[in-house]
Amino acid sequence: MDISKRRFIQYQLCIGIFALSSGVIPRAWAKWPSAAFDETEYLPALKGLIGDQELLDGHVELNVPDIAENGATVPVKISTDLDNVEWISIMGDKNPRPWISRFYFHGKSKPYVSTRIKLRETSHVVAIIKAEGKLYSAKSAVRVTAGGCV
Repeated sequence: MDISKRRFIQYQLCIGIFALSSGVIPRAWAKWPSAAFDETEYLPALKGLIGDQELLDGHVELNVPDIAENGATVPVKISTDLDNVEWISIMGDKNPRPWISRFYFHGKSKPYVSTRIKLRETSHVVAIIKAEGKLYSAKSAVRVTAGGCV
């Protein structure tokens, strides 16, 4: 099938209009905790992320180095033995924006995250996991010798 560039753009425009009008795209953005993302202090960001829910200890394995020579690339590994994990979030309590990232999971997937984050200075890395409506956390200190955030 030979399709012109103009016809292809028209098809893409129709698909985009359909996605917007059907509510597919707004639903994808519905659960974004902007209150946590916009905060510059740790405790208000944490409250914006979890609300008034209590953080439980245990079930979270957080692996970070004790000393990070470069704060721009701090390796982080998070895993859990919990089932039905909805998401895993990472926070750095001394960063200019404490909430670093969130990873969403399907109920049947293996909840494991391996990534690199930026830390401005020596601080705690906090991993928060939401599973079956409950929140679990683990915290670990990382000494940064050269900061990664400006």
